[in-house]
Amino acid sequence: MYKRILLATDGSECSMKAAEYAIETARQNRAELIALSVTETKALQNLPVEELTRKVTELFRRESEEALEKVEELASSMEGPVKVRKMVLEGPSADTILRVADDEDVDLIVVGASGKHALERFILGSVSEKVVRHAAVPVLVVHSKKD
Repeated sequence: MYKRILLATDGSECSMKAAEYAIETARQNRAELIALSVTETKALQNLPVEELTRKVTELFRRESEEALEKVEELASSMEGPVKVRKMVLEGPSADTILRVADDEDVDLIVVGASGKHALERFILGSVSEKVVRHAAVPVLVVHSKKD
């Protein structure tokens, strides 16, 4: 049923729960899993020191790479082979997820109901909500027990 699944992750507990569902769905369908972590740096543009902006951007990028490594480790620890392709991109989270879904011609998007940055959700609205409203393919939103 699914050939290509997009997992949006930030390494949070909820997104790792979503990763479990995405990996298992990919395994059952023999689908490719694209694990995407988006680094949102727009708020950093107003920092007064360019060096500080660069360091914080690099910190966010490392955090994204670590989140993807966790997904890859989880996939390798679960039963059955799953091909995971990792992507780290910069931009507005929901817009970037939707663009990648279109560009990669995915059949399903899997996201966690909430991520690491609750302040962003309060100010910008829920990334998962925006993805659900605007996606051209089915979206699976996974809640953790704490949500």
